[in-house]
Formats: sequence, structure tokens, C-alpha cells
Amino acid sequence: MKVRIGFAKFDRMRFLGHLDVMRFFQHAIARAGLPVAYSAGFHPHMILSFAQPLALSVSSDGEYFDVELTEDLEAQEIKERLQGTMCDGFAITDAYVLPQQEPNTKKQTGMSLIAGALYLLEETESYQGQLLAAATALAAAQKAVVAKPTKNGTRDVDVRSGIHALGIVSEDGAIRWLCDDDVFAVPENLTEGFGAERSRHAAHRPGALRMLFAVDAGSENNISAELLSDALSVSGGIPEGRMFSSHRMELYGLKDGHMESLLTMK
Repeated sequence: MKVRIGFAKFDRMRFLGHLDVMRFFQHAIARAGLPVAYSAGFHPHMILSFAQPLALSVSSDGEYFDVELTEDLEAQEIKERLQGTMCDGFAITDAYVLPQQEPNTKKQTGMSLIAGALYLLEETESYQGQLLAAATALAAAQKAVVAKPTKNGTRDVDVRSGIHALGIVSEDGAIRWLCDDDVFAVPENLTEGFGAERSRHAAHRPGALRMLFAVDAGSENNISAELLSDALSVSGGIPEGRMFSSHRMELYGLKDGHMESLLTMK
């Protein structure tokens, strides 16, 4: 059987790199005594696949990995056994038994399904007035071109084309959307609707400006929190630098033209 596990990464663990996160969960699965399947060959390894690496210093409530087990177990039991092995900074949020795929069909993994993400950005410096103007300008812009680092240097990327919705979050959690193209089912409040309730590990400083972004993600067009920060700098003429804390709230797959939580995607 295949199971999709949802987990949160927060506090000091947000500084743990992706490879270390993978090793942590390999040890956690072993400590939990789950009957995990291994690959064949001279160097067998656990059959598990992580949805998408998370950048250093970014916290999240919407991380996922798929794991293959050799015995059938209830999802709740898997969740409880894994949660019992977690340290501070990690928490198991969900467990979902994936439907059995038909023989000879292409295997779908969480990584191959990813098409979108929901990010919550909060200011860490005193630029609130300028940031609000920058967010308004970015929402109204046709393009926002920034330099994206690559293995071979940098390349220009139009971040605006990958932003499907941009909203300002008030102190009571209400969201005022500056733009929305209806690809995501956006909520009206940070505490309800389509994954937006998944913000319990996002740090918040009262009075700080908070912005919610629904963006493209995945291998073809991945709009990261860092690119969003750069796009705001370009749009508002704000000095480049670390102006935001970043929190990934959820990952999504595309189904019938709309984004659906990765937890329930087949």
C-alpha cells in the first residue's frame, strides 16, 4: 500500500536542509516500526518520495512525502506511530492511503503532481507602507521580471505570470484580495477554507504586514518565497534584502483547471 504523509516544519527545524529532512524521516519511519518497502538491488533503500524541497529558513504546514508499505495499516495508526517519533520542530499533520493504481499505468508521485503553492509572507523590517504599495503595484502589473539563480548563473523570470492571487491579511485574519484569477479557491479568512487554516506554525508579530500568495509551483514554473520577495522589491523600489519571514501553507495539484490539496490528489 502507498500512503501520503503530511507534515509541518517550523521553529529551529526550518534551518534544516532537504537532505537532512529526508534522513530524519527515514530514521523516524524505522523508529516507528512501520513495514516500509525497500528497493531491490545491491543498495536497497526505502521507497519514499518527497513532494518538493523547502528552502532554508522557510517554515511550513504543507509538506508531504509518499511512502510504500508492505502491510496494510489504518491511516490513523500510521499518523500516530510517526508522530510518536517526532522532535520539536516537526509534526505529522495528515496521513492518507492512496488509491491502488491500475497495473501498467504510470505511477504518480506527490512530486509529479505539484502545480501550485500557498505562501504567507510577513514583514520583518519597517517598510509596511512601502510594502503595501509594492503589493498593490505587483497585483496590478502585467509583468514583474527578476533574476533567478541557476546552476549556470542567472536567468530572467516573469514572477507575475505565476501569481494567481495576492491578498493582504488583517490582524483578525480577514483577507483582502488584490488580485485573483479563480485558479485557486481562495478563502475569505486565514482561519478557513482550502488549506488556509493550515497556518498554525507561522510566526506572527502583531502589527506586521502579512501577504498571502497563491502561486505556480513544481518543475515547470516554480515561484518560491524568495522570488516573491524579489518581485515586491522590483515593484515597490524597496531595498533588496531579508524583509520577510516566509511560511508555506499548502501544496496543490491541478485538477480540471483548479488547484486541489496534494493530500487528496491521486
